[in-house]
Amino acid sequence: MEKIYKKKDKIIIEIPYFTNRSNPYMEGEDVGMHKTLIGMITKDKWGNDELGFAEVIDMDYKGKDDQYTGIKYQYWGGKEEFEKLCKELFLDIVYL
Repeated sequence: MEKIYKKKDKIIIEIPYFTNRSNPYMEGEDVGMHKTLIGMITKDKWGNDELGFAEVIDMDYKGKDDQYTGIKYQYWGGKEEFEKLCKELFLDIVYL
């Protein structure tokens, strides 16, 4: 899914913006796409904000809303900065 490589003095992680939906009951048919990531703001066991990006899990084939993993890519800035970044990237945010 993602592509990770080194370019000069940086490590680059490329993540597709969209992921194909799949429906095992409609094999071979195009059932659309969904965003690969969602912003997530949650609390750790001490009540501190944890910010980052989670992967979206396609549940459309079951007639359910999409679900998401826990935070896969941690964001180490502030909450307002993170919300602004998600807005710039056109990513929804879930608050848990």
